[in-house]
Amino acid sequence: LMQIYERYSEWEWRFGKSPSFSHSLEHKFGWALVDVQLEVANGVVARGRVYSDCLLPSLIDALNDELAAGAGSLTYDSRGVADLCSRARARLEGEASLQVARDCYLPELQEWLTAAL
Repeated sequence: LMQIYERYSEWEWRFGKSPSFSHSLEHKFGWALVDVQLEVANGVVARGRVYSDCLLPSLIDALNDELAAGAGSLTYDSRGVADLCSRARARLEGEASLQVARDCYLPELQEWLTAAL
């Protein structure tokens, strides 16, 4: 029993390592229901997927593409959420029909995800 106690009371275990876990987040926006599934290892998003009934599927595709491309480099914190949304926003540039997704939906999503983490 003391060995277990000593192992889990060490700084490296308590602060230096983060166990792997999954996080499921769901929110109903005025524009869509959004379900975000994340697998996190050592404070970094290892895998993620966004599901939604959004009428602008390009937004959800951009988020999923960036989650796949950024796997292992997106941190599980506000900076990682900002990076994800910034990358998705860049994918949506140049199309006037996606302006509402860039200027309204992504900022709302970023604010919610940052608060939810």
